Amino acid sequence: MNNRIEYWFDYVSPYAYLTTQVIEELAAKYGREIDWKPMLLGVVFKTTNSSPLTMRPPMMASYHKQDMLRSARYAGLPFVLPEPFPINTQNTARVCLWMKEVAPERVGEFTRLVTKAYFSGPAGLNDIAWLAEYVNQMGLDGAAAAAACRDERYKAQLNAACEEAVSKGVFGAPWVIVDGEPFWGNDRLPQLEKWLATGGF
Repeated sequence: MNNRIEYWFDYVSPYAYLTTQVIEELAAKYGREIDWKPMLLGVVFKTTNSSPLTMRPPMMASYHKQDMLRSARYAGLPFVLPEPFPINTQNTARVCLWMKEVAPERVGEFTRLVTKAYFSGPAGLNDIAWLAEYVNQMGLDGAAAAAACRDERYKAQLNAACEEAVSKGVFGAPWVIVDGEPFWGNDRLPQLEKWLATGGF
């Protein structure tokens, strides 16, 4: 059994925000580790011919906005739909990839903090200066994080991650793969926990 759980997410996803706050703790409860897999939903949507939930036809968009608020209340987390929304998050994802190399034990902390800031609003998610300051506040090298946003190596890594996500059938976020089994959406957390507790069902 692979001890690692693949966690595919985009920093702009409201439902990934909710899952991000608990996924690492849930994994640790069952002796697993999270492999943080940032990707860009915009790239995925181009492949799947899909669109952000808030940009669907009015009836659907209205429901999803209401559901985001309700789901956050249920989880006991703050939630404000940012304006504008959605945004590109390539810089934030590249900082994540950089942090996986220099401080892998802090990736979960970084991801929880910046998503909570973004969905509590207002916050400069994806703004390089804002990200650098956040990294500085964590006691890490904000200047190096800012440089990672422009580094061709991390750009290539993110492109490869998006391609890998599509190749694995990822079409939304959050997307968890455990023991080869995919789980899509924050509402699948109870099923995910049962799988971790029982080794499958």
